[in-house]
Amino acid sequence: MKSGALFSTFAVAVCLLFAAAPGRAQTAFSIAAVRVATPPKLDGTLDDPVWKTGAHVQLGWNSTYLRAAAQTTDAYVLVDDKNLYVAYVAKQVEPLTATVHTNDVGLGTDDIVRTFLFPSGDRGFEYFFAANPIGTRYANSSENAAYSPAWDAVTTRTSDGYIVTERIPLAIMRGDGRSTWRIQFDRRIVANNSEQLEWAHDPAQRGDDDVVYTGYLTGMRGGTAGTKPKARANLYALGALAAPSVGGSTSRVGMDLAVPVTATASFLATFHPDYSNVELDQQSISPTAFARQFQEVRPFFTQGATFYNNFNCNDCAGFPLLYTPNIPTPRDGFAIEGTQGPIRFGAFDSLANGRTDTSQAVAYRSNDHRKNLLYQRSTVDLPGLHDVAEYGQFQLGNAHNFSVYVTQGRERGSLVATPSEGNYAEYGINYYTPKQAVFAAYHDLGAQYSPIDSFTQINDIHGPSVYTYKEWDFDPKNFVTTMTLSQDYQHYHSRAGVVNDTYANTDLMISTNNKFQLMLSTGAQYLFFPGTPGDYANQNGIFVSYNGNSSTPTTFSYNVGRFGPGYLHSIARGTTLKMGPRATLSLEADDTIQNMDGGERFVQWLERASVGVQIDPRTSLAFGVRRIFGIGPYFVAPGSMPQPQTFTNLSAAFYKRFGPSEIYVVYGDPNQLRTRPAFIVKYILYVGAQKGT
Repeated sequence: MKSGALFSTFAVAVCLLFAAAPGRAQTAFSIAAVRVATPPKLDGTLDDPVWKTGAHVQLGWNSTYLRAAAQTTDAYVLVDDKNLYVAYVAKQVEPLTATVHTNDVGLGTDDIVRTFLFPSGDRGFEYFFAANPIGTRYANSSENAAYSPAWDAVTTRTSDGYIVTERIPLAIMRGDGRSTWRIQFDRRIVANNSEQLEWAHDPAQRGDDDVVYTGYLTGMRGGTAGTKPKARANLYALGALAAPSVGGSTSRVGMDLAVPVTATASFLATFHPDYSNVELDQQSISPTAFARQFQEVRPFFTQGATFYNNFNCNDCAGFPLLYTPNIPTPRDGFAIEGTQGPIRFGAFDSLANGRTDTSQAVAYRSNDHRKNLLYQRSTVDLPGLHDVAEYGQFQLGNAHNFSVYVTQGRERGSLVATPSEGNYAEYGINYYTPKQAVFAAYHDLGAQYSPIDSFTQINDIHGPSVYTYKEWDFDPKNFVTTMTLSQDYQHYHSRAGVVNDTYANTDLMISTNNKFQLMLSTGAQYLFFPGTPGDYANQNGIFVSYNGNSSTPTTFSYNVGRFGPGYLHSIARGTTLKMGPRATLSLEADDTIQNMDGGERFVQWLERASVGVQIDPRTSLAFGVRRIFGIGPYFVAPGSMPQPQTFTNLSAAFYKRFGPSEIYVVYGDPNQLRTRPAFIVKYILYVGAQKGT
């Protein structure tokens, strides 16, 4: 694709900005803001009569089973010039699930109520505020992955459920100043297979927070949303004791900076950034013929992640198009990101010693949500090397159950000798409802396409793919509550006409009312590597989980079949146990056994244990130990007999948040194969706006 065509695509987006259709009309799901002079009491009750004067809604729809809610949930909303006040009265027959005691760590395993807010209507940023039955709270926003401002939630348990009262400051949200916001209320009940209850609903929606189908909150005048927020500086001081092999002892200071440019856009910078706190343990021995993909954990890249990789893709070959784990930690970094009307945009420069990585992205969505245009570009510059990748996509749909898209992209620079072999293209069509879907595509990746800052498992593939599924729901009181059948098929050939990758897989997932889930899988894959005759994998298996939606899941999986030049058995076992009301112990043991056609036998084990202690809502402690040993499976036979290896990792982390500050005390790093012999103390002070805002 020529660069002129890409910029023409962007020009079309600008033209459509002035020719977009009017937005979706307001529905029956609309409430007016009730303003109060005296704030209601936050005591986990509705004894204060002011609450009953608020706008009142009921969460009357079960979006999990697409039927009327069987249990009652009432919500009340009030507002003044500084805060939004929300109260929930949740009736519940089943035992309450509330296991998380520390704020700002996610509540994915608990009963919760959530308030979704969209201060810029169906544009701009999404915010949600969640609380569980014991008052633990969590906030999230598309503005920043590190979003965790101060807000309040007080709860009480009742004889037939629980009550939550909340105070949400308007100043911690960013909007364009409009008086009508979009809003949604929802609730999760873990004991019923995590069923969701919601207020605003539509048969076409695919999620409780699908902004096209959320409700309306009118009369939001006089709030702080719409004004330019405060600037924010995160100042940190770091001290470390470390072995010479990992940098030796050191101490240093640094800063992350956010300066609002408009009410919905900010300039961001980082100077001498540090990412020393213990992050996710992402090590695995699950067999794969491809490179493993890891989750980004560094704040400079995660804070703007929602502005990139928003392309529609089916069976997603060569995705994500921007893969920031390939970028070294910058010495300095600069970014700008935000929204302006129907346009979302982001750009960053990551500057390391001798290397510069940049990326820019812009997306446009029409007022009726039927047309989307996206453009993204990334570059890498090293001494003697220049690499650039750029992509454009046009999506057209009915915002209901059908869409099509065209993606054109290319890699150019030092690594692409033949320009046509650096091209990337995908053409897709989607049909979907909340319970069934068909996603089909044609993929076309050149033999030299492999951008440095992208994740490319395989290139030189040309051919179709299709993925389809259907879900059946039954009465929640039945033994089987849901059943989902899915089928995935991919068939690709090279430019030379040789079949180089085929994949066919069928999954059947069954959920029961006694907290068990069962998945049966069968399938086969053929993969061709240059210089080899190619080989097959036909792993077939079973996955069983108990209490999988809770904080104490138990899982078991077994897969068996051909894997390249041998026959492979792989087993994974894991469980999490309570250790009192605030601590958990997680145990995992995985093994792979590959009997090679030549008689060799490769065995590998992963053993992992971790303890998490939630000391109080602002303090936590974690310990982890992991060992990987043996010889892992091979999809392509090794040239000589490999030697067994052992990797051991120990890590520990203490975290406390107090006022505008945070402190981390850390040993090791779970992302490393071996223990990183480093002891780190880090103090962070947030000046100006709150964390992540």
